[in-house]
Amino acid sequence: MATTYPRDDSSFIHYTRMARYYDTIYSKILDYSSQADYLERIIAKHKDQKRPGSILDVACGTGNYTFIFAERGWKATGIDISNEMIQIATEKAAKKTNPRFVRMDMRKIELQEKYDVATVLFGGFGYLLEHEEVENFLAGVEKRLEPRALLIFDFWQNSAIFPAASRPSGHTSWDRSEDDDRLIIRLHTSKYNAQSNILNVQFDFYILDTRGKKPVDNFSETHKTKTYAISHIQELLERNKLKALAFYDGDIGKSKKDEPKDASFGTFRVLAVATPTSR
Repeated sequence: MATTYPRDDSSFIHYTRMARYYDTIYSKILDYSSQADYLERIIAKHKDQKRPGSILDVACGTGNYTFIFAERGWKATGIDISNEMIQIATEKAAKKTNPRFVRMDMRKIELQEKYDVATVLFGGFGYLLEHEEVENFLAGVEKRLEPRALLIFDFWQNSAIFPAASRPSGHTSWDRSEDDDRLIIRLHTSKYNAQSNILNVQFDFYILDTRGKKPVDNFSETHKTKTYAISHIQELLERNKLKALAFYDGDIGKSKKDEPKDASFGTFRVLAVATPTSR
């Protein structure tokens, strides 16, 4: 019987028009290399693995983490449901065989290989809004893990949502990114629904030609992210043959020397580490 979902793909797929600007924006915000260092320290802490093995990067986007792991010796596979993001990742990979990228829905992972580590980074897990979607993902990824493998994913903790987001008007901030050709202004307005535990973020983009200072693009995208308590994540993992090993502060990689720090009640981005219990 085919798997069905409470909502159609059009409401689940994000980063469509935004995909072409993604790397310009986040290369200014994120230090991917330092974050990969932090993740490798967590892997070493929980897994006796002398050398890099295989890694599955779920919701990989344009592959920025995937490429770093491949460069460090991991056999890396990246999957994402966004055709636009996977296309960019594939173009960046050119003729490389490692990493490889596959367009795939994380709610229905259809891979034959098994992996030593699986990751879902930078909020990808939160896009699973419905209980059935979360269960399908966890059950699917568990089947693709080797014995004593690790599943590492981050989520937003509802106890640490900033108060301004709970106001009717929400909380608005902005950022600015620029490359040789484009100036990108992005406004983000966050509104939190405490009953559904969903954080709605509307992104408004204004793109200017840096030479002529003329507008070249303008659009909006609304992203919905589910937030959780740590205890809820533990229950979800247990129901899907996974055991929580640790919960760390997920505000990672600010420094090359950052060591894993346990999450607290006030930690907004929490990094969960789990392993299969059935094998």
